[in-house]
Amino acid sequence: MKYLSKKDKKILKLSLISCLTTIVLFFLLSTFTDCNPIFGGVLYGGDLPNQYLSFFQYYRHLVLGNWASAGYTFSNGLGGDMAGNIAYYVLSPLNFIVFLFPANKINIAVYVIILLKLGLMSGTFTWLILKWFNFKYQAYAIFLGIAYSLSGYSVAYAGNVMWFDGLILLPLITYALVRGIKTNKWLAYSILLACAIIFNYYIGYMICIFMVIIFLAYTINNFKDIRLFFHQFLNFAISSIISGLISAIVLLPTLFNLSSNKLAQSDFNSDFNIKLLITGGKTVSRLFIGDTYNDWPPIFVGTLAAIIFIIYFIDSRNSVKARITNLIIGIMFVLSIIVRPLYLFWHGGQQTIAYPYRFSFLIVFWILLLAAKELSYQDFKRKDRIIATTIYLLLSLMTVYIRRRIGPNNFYEWIAVALVLLFGILIYFSNKNFVRIILILFGLVELSGNAYTGLSHLGMKSDYYPRYVAENNEIISKIPAADKTGRIAKNYELNNDRGEGYTFNYRGVEEFSSNNDSRISSLMTDLGFSTFRYFYYYQTGTVVTDAIFNVKSFINSSLTNQSISPEYVNYGLRDDLKTRPVILKQGDKTVYRNETLPFAFAGNLSNKLKFKDENPVYNQNLVLNSLTQSKSNVLDYSTKKARITTNNLSVKYGTVKYHVIKKHKKITKRTEQKYFTIKRYDKERPGTMSFTYDNLKPNQVGYIRFSKNLMQLVLPLNNYQWNKNPDYRPPFSLTINGKQVQLQEYTDQLIGVQADKNGKVDIKMTIDGKGGKFILKYPKFVNIDFSALHDKVKKVRNREMKFTSFKDGYVAGKVTIDKNQNLVTTIPYSKGWQAKVDGKPVKINRTLGVFIGLKMKPGTHQITLKYRTPGVLVGAILSIIGIISLTVFTLFLKKNKKD
Repeated sequence: MKYLSKKDKKILKLSLISCLTTIVLFFLLSTFTDCNPIFGGVLYGGDLPNQYLSFFQYYRHLVLGNWASAGYTFSNGLGGDMAGNIAYYVLSPLNFIVFLFPANKINIAVYVIILLKLGLMSGTFTWLILKWFNFKYQAYAIFLGIAYSLSGYSVAYAGNVMWFDGLILLPLITYALVRGIKTNKWLAYSILLACAIIFNYYIGYMICIFMVIIFLAYTINNFKDIRLFFHQFLNFAISSIISGLISAIVLLPTLFNLSSNKLAQSDFNSDFNIKLLITGGKTVSRLFIGDTYNDWPPIFVGTLAAIIFIIYFIDSRNSVKARITNLIIGIMFVLSIIVRPLYLFWHGGQQTIAYPYRFSFLIVFWILLLAAKELSYQDFKRKDRIIATTIYLLLSLMTVYIRRRIGPNNFYEWIAVALVLLFGILIYFSNKNFVRIILILFGLVELSGNAYTGLSHLGMKSDYYPRYVAENNEIISKIPAADKTGRIAKNYELNNDRGEGYTFNYRGVEEFSSNNDSRISSLMTDLGFSTFRYFYYYQTGTVVTDAIFNVKSFINSSLTNQSISPEYVNYGLRDDLKTRPVILKQGDKTVYRNETLPFAFAGNLSNKLKFKDENPVYNQNLVLNSLTQSKSNVLDYSTKKARITTNNLSVKYGTVKYHVIKKHKKITKRTEQKYFTIKRYDKERPGTMSFTYDNLKPNQVGYIRFSKNLMQLVLPLNNYQWNKNPDYRPPFSLTINGKQVQLQEYTDQLIGVQADKNGKVDIKMTIDGKGGKFILKYPKFVNIDFSALHDKVKKVRNREMKFTSFKDGYVAGKVTIDKNQNLVTTIPYSKGWQAKVDGKPVKINRTLGVFIGLKMKPGTHQITLKYRTPGVLVGAILSIIGIISLTVFTLFLKKNKKD
């Protein structure tokens, strides 16, 4: 500090005030809206509770000694490369804070990280504008810093904690860029840009694009001669490339990882979607207080900053060239919102799944930067103030009209109009000191009001996370080691978190990540699981899929959905396991032991199977029989019919024929499905429909096949805001033998059931609330042949691979192969796997198109599978080259300056 000038010390002091004020404001606002876990809240925003917390738990396990999981881990769903996940989720230097808290309080640790990042965002922005502009009234700089950190973007995406490092660094990188252009000193720029890429490559990518825009805007506005421009451009390009080289140790492995999943699904060629244009129209109204939802560019910065931003383009003190340049930038941002190819370009060619317009933080930064420049002037022309306020008022009235035409509309839009008038009047008289104080105070109230409104949609009252983590760590620790050599699954989760394998450090069977291999999701869909490109659930498993995926232990909870916390999700039934051996019981939880195939054995690679759409029974039998080279089916549809009763419902039955188009346009019949349409007579009363199987064996276990139409109606985590309303009535609910069932959508699935002592299974559907009409398939009963399952498992166990080592990233053992057999595994393939048979490298084939498989000759063989993260070595070399290049380039520039 003693080496800093008096001015720099004051700038740091004001930046610290901005930082601390933001932290205090967000702490209070998050507490009042049930988003503060310190006081029993949940920040249910972003994917924080249902994804990110488990990644922080993984980070904790990794750093505390589980280094083998840094490359490939069986906690990553069925198993997967971790390069992309590590680069995206856990490389922020502030993540060390998790080690200041116990594992069951990691939710509080992450909240503290969010607080600090928001504060630092405010501080760095305030620092930037104080360094660039001479504010006569420096309180404006503090206010704008707070506006940056409490913008619509920061509030709407508050749970996306891994993005905020880029927002912290953006002001610093921008300052370093302009300093490099002006003084030819590029060291800070290269280092800061490299940090942004390393901490989160996704936001770093967007910042890189924005740096090109800033460079062009600055050099065009300050253009002197073409020779100087090319000199500046060359240094800028070299410095930026050096940043990329320094970050290569993270970028290159991530690129290899993504190239086999996410980057293989580019959406650049997607057709233009008119919905984006409509959403762009709605965006205008979202500039005002009120809506912090998920279908709009969250660029709220407050009415004060917005009006001052408009004044910038009117004020003649700003050069015409600068105003035109910034107008072009503004047009580009508008086109990025409404033109699909540009929108996708900002997101790396990927269609976003929720949280759209992720580049909006750059728009927020740009708006506030221009507002800061304008506020640094001593005063404004009264004429400019009137014109700017009038423009914004007309804009606000126009958005009221838009909202009422395309909806939804609410009273916030009129608050927005009133605020424009209020701020317009205050800005008009802002030459007076006391008016400026009132203006800033009102600005803070508006920012806080918008944040409060947004966070109120994200908050959830619950203090269950610490107890949940502690209880499950205890029960998993008690499962015998032999039963943990396979995979573990559960019928319950917290907040739909499909990454609990990370949290509790076990071999899992579920995944939710942007870097998920969609081919696994596709296979799981065919087998009757709820999946999408980025995730796959296992809650509707069967004894067949347990066997296929080596799910040795299944933990079943008897607690009903949301019975102990709004976060707690119980998916209902795996009552098909009631006849399986019990490993242990503790409280509401029972752990069952399954009969499974091993991770690796001699069998059939099964790469050319022809699955049937929406027929999990057929597909599960097909896979199991193919892998085990057997014929008898374990599952089959029962011929028994259910007795149907209804109350306050009309039922219409129908048959839909499915066809498949083959070569030469020949159309052949594929299958038929019986559907029924149910509709309420009286919408004031609930309607019920029951399917009762009362002709089964006593205590018989099996499955009910439910269609995906029904799965979409009974999602597991009901809307917490609705549940806080005592008059809320769910539109559709489902029980089996009186037990509530919660499901996931996307495909037909099998639900495990057990008949009562009289051989009865009763399925009851209730239509209530706003539910009116539904189309569903007939729910069929599915039998289980345990004898056939036992024979298949026993047969394969006689030819399993005998492991000498089985850990993350390394598998070794012996296997005996007979004629017409190969090595079959359920270890998901990634590019980093290398295989050796009897000490010699061999090509890796596939099992079921997604798992490691090896074509082998008959005989007994020693197998070694080793994982090496692709790109790590080359990336490390490039990073070293980048560091050396930065040193040489910096010395070169310094020497030339002296000369």
